[in-house]
Amino acid sequence: MTGRRRLGLGVGLAVAYALAVVATGLTGGHPVRPLLDGAGVTAPYKWVKPPWYVGNTNVKPEAGHTDIPFDNGTSPLIGVNSPDSQMILNLPRGALPPHGGDTSVRAAFTPLDPKKLARPPSGMRADGNAYRVEMTYQPSGAPVPTTAQSGNVIMVVPDEAEKMLFSLDGKSWDELPTHMLGDPTTVGSAFNRAGYYLVGTTLPEFKNPNQSNGTKRVAGIVLVVVALALLLGYIVPTLLRRSRAASAPPTPPGRSGQKRQVKRRRR
Repeated sequence: MTGRRRLGLGVGLAVAYALAVVATGLTGGHPVRPLLDGAGVTAPYKWVKPPWYVGNTNVKPEAGHTDIPFDNGTSPLIGVNSPDSQMILNLPRGALPPHGGDTSVRAAFTPLDPKKLARPPSGMRADGNAYRVEMTYQPSGAPVPTTAQSGNVIMVVPDEAEKMLFSLDGKSWDELPTHMLGDPTTVGSAFNRAGYYLVGTTLPEFKNPNQSNGTKRVAGIVLVVVALALLLGYIVPTLLRRSRAASAPPTPPGRSGQKRQVKRRRR
């Protein structure tokens, strides 16, 4: 292989590599989760539907329940929580009224995607998961309407919290008196009845740069594809032809004239 031919192939490979790098950058970006100032939860937040910056590290939370037994017709002082420990209920003794022959109350927690429920009040967005709390007497299954004494509910969220919200049916939200519990991502409020609970925040969402620049990415990918087509269909073959022509042995002088004379004689 001559020097010119090697040069042509080298240029083609270099251009192909550069285009591949550009294409990878346009299609395979992996943003990292932003770092937030201040103290946060020690364990990663478990999302029902994680935002774009979480990636594949999320552990989806599960629903669960705890049975609270009556002691001589009186509910005990107790704390129960969701399986992911991101929602905690604390109930004083006697908070759950007795009900006929039922022997316990089942406190069930179901984490939910807040986007499938009503939007938070104006100016706020959902901060983490929503949770549906259900309290039913066992074994009858009758719902507990309200507590006899107020308990408290604590929620741990991924971003700095603003307000705890409550809804009976998930179709509209009411703001609850909210207390920060030593950390901007841990909040508490009074608990009096089952329903839907959510924390709202006024912090803006982290925008996905890959989505905001979607049009530019598509245009860039199209340009890369066109450039590759030109490279493989025209530039490289042209360089190879020129390399072959430059490396071919020269035609001996006078031979072309002899060929012409032979052709004339045959005619």
